[in-house]
Amino acid sequence: MTASLSHHRPAHQAAHLASMVRMRLQQRLPPPLPRADAALLKAALAIMVAGALATAIALFLTHRREQQPSVLQPARVGNVALMIPKELTGVDADDDTSRLVGMVRLRLDWPTLGPAAPQSRKRLLVTLSPPDKVNEPARQLATYARFLTPTVWSNPGGLVVRSFRKGSPFEGDEFYVSVPDGRGFAARCPVETAANLDEPCRITFQHRGMDVNIRFPRSIIANWAEMLGGVRRAIDGLIR
Repeated sequence: MTASLSHHRPAHQAAHLASMVRMRLQQRLPPPLPRADAALLKAALAIMVAGALATAIALFLTHRREQQPSVLQPARVGNVALMIPKELTGVDADDDTSRLVGMVRLRLDWPTLGPAAPQSRKRLLVTLSPPDKVNEPARQLATYARFLTPTVWSNPGGLVVRSFRKGSPFEGDEFYVSVPDGRGFAARCPVETAANLDEPCRITFQHRGMDVNIRFPRSIIANWAEMLGGVRRAIDGLIR
């Protein structure tokens, strides 16, 4: 009897040891993910990969656009030769206007003075034309002065405002001028603005042998010095 028990004891101990080893191995292995969690993890990984690819493609295309030179159009205004980036003219890519003669029109964003988006509510419409004596500052001021009312009031930006007399050619407009004599800035803005006109105010001055006409929103009139300086610098960059 004693010999039988001693014979079965090693076998029992070996079976017990094997059972403990299996239990330890099962504790170390992570439980398998449920099917729903595994599918969610795969979807998340796919979204991350797609996002990374989209970002890489966008950066690549942006870099390519930055490297592509602007399409320049030659133009001549009076005796002045210019090279106009096509995106500043607002001309569609399909238009066959490779050469502009006699006059240049620009559409500039405010305040960046870069290309203006079609839906932009703040932009400058700039027209460059050959010089005309009627647009000389002293002559303009003398013409307007004959039709102004005596009432004067101040406006932000260091400007003063005067109205035009009823029955005059400029009836319905207000005259915004810089002090003391209006030579720095003199613009007309309608008192009532048409709903479809985003650039109701206009000013004409001479620069680099050309007449420069700007139509601009009334809301930026207090920034007149910054506007004129920016437009002058933009024009200087176009002259060849």
